[in-house]
Amino acid sequence: MTAIAQPPWAAPPRRWGPGRIVALVLGIVLLVPGIGLLAGGGALLWADRSSRTSEGFVLSGTHHFTAPGYALTSDTLDLSTGARWLPVSSALGRARVEVTADAGKDVFVGIAPVDRARSYLFGVGHTVVRDIGASSTAADLATVSGGPPPGPPGAQSFWVARSSGTGTQKLTWLPADGSWMLVVMTSDGSAGLSVQARAGATVPSLTGISWAVLGGGLALTVVGVLLVVLAARRRPGPAAPPAGPAEPGRSPAARIPEPRQGAADARDPVPHERSQWRPPESSS
Repeated sequence: MTAIAQPPWAAPPRRWGPGRIVALVLGIVLLVPGIGLLAGGGALLWADRSSRTSEGFVLSGTHHFTAPGYALTSDTLDLSTGARWLPVSSALGRARVEVTADAGKDVFVGIAPVDRARSYLFGVGHTVVRDIGASSTAADLATVSGGPPPGPPGAQSFWVARSSGTGTQKLTWLPADGSWMLVVMTSDGSAGLSVQARAGATVPSLTGISWAVLGGGLALTVVGVLLVVLAARRRPGPAAPPAGPAEPGRSPAARIPEPRQGAADARDPVPHERSQWRPPESSS
């Protein structure tokens, strides 16, 4: 009898169940914001460590501004944290504006409530910077036509903080809730401004915010990676049946093993045909 070789056993293909699919989708969903928070937290931490001055201010880059009129102003600065228990000064710290006039001219820098500043500049030709500290392109500037101011800026009493003179003027201010306006003019109120300026604040909470964002991003990223790995890892399939000789025309799984014989059966193949011994009969 010749044994027929059987083909090698192959495990059935694995199928992705609902649990693995859900784990993979959740992992990818968590990875996207996690990586974004890591990048954002890293940028904040870099700004906190590398952009601070010796006095602790985080300042923007320096930009060049020109105004053909009599003043250069910011757009309305609406300051509010949205929570009564958290004042603006606690979130921003001290604010600073640094302005340097070209050609060594005198320059005036002041902060005032927006209604008082607008009243002073009503009918005065000036230029509005829509996004102070971010850009100095024409798209960020708006020119308002008008005449000269009613008097030099230094003679007005509504400024909550101001600085004037030659060279770099550093205006330091403790922000408060409300609407404010930053105004830059020549000290005598004449027309024509050309200045270099930058702005910033101490932002005492920036370090804590940076680490909090980094921690949240790290947690989301780790959980997302674990879910993806658990969903994609290879799980062990069913075990292969034991190998053995196959009978012709019969698969290995259908082979019927032969019964094992004990030692007594090996000595006496037919136990039920053994002779019965009887003692001899005695003669009378």
